[in-house]
Amino acid sequence: MLPGMDMEDVATYHFVWFDNLEAVEGGEHGGAWDAQAWFGGDVDKLWLKSEGDYLDGRTQQAKLEALWAHAVLPYWDTQLGLRHDFGFGPAREWAALGIQGISPYWVDTEITAYVGEEGRTAARLKAEYDLYITQHLILKPEVELNAYGRADPARLLGAGLAEGEFELRLRYEFTRRFAPYAGFVYDRKFAGSAILARVAGQEFLQHRAVAGITFFF
Repeated sequence: MLPGMDMEDVATYHFVWFDNLEAVEGGEHGGAWDAQAWFGGDVDKLWLKSEGDYLDGRTQQAKLEALWAHAVLPYWDTQLGLRHDFGFGPAREWAALGIQGISPYWVDTEITAYVGEEGRTAARLKAEYDLYITQHLILKPEVELNAYGRADPARLLGAGLAEGEFELRLRYEFTRRFAPYAGFVYDRKFAGSAILARVAGQEFLQHRAVAGITFFF
């Protein structure tokens, strides 16, 4: 390669983003996080993702993912890697295959399929959108749905559509890199998961107020 003739797509970059780092107030008290980081170039990247919550003194549903992403279309990547579930119940390990990108109308979308131990399967859909009220005030609705191929009573998960999260956050961007926000989170367990939650003495429907910050570097 001739000096000074390097192609831009062979350069490497990194990005760390805390989408949500928040305090939770509702039927339970604690905090929650949703963070991700990547390292790589324009075509291939290594992604690290983690999200979960810490309520009433213990970690609830939480996960960590390591994914290799490859660009296949403008604004769309395929992702292949591993996921580790921890928190309430026994830990679970999964192989992951999915796509991530920007749908029409600028909706950030993630669709991922998982295969785990003992023949377990799962699927996850996550979508979010930034609605600009002003240049600094942004309203972000977000939805996440999780489905499982078979029941996992130890983690209070039923077969089929198991969980849904519907979130709404209003943030004020002092800069693009830092913004405080306040919002509302509605969690719902469905079908078999709702039955398992009732049997365990837990709520199958929860709503809570949140406040926190989003930042990146």
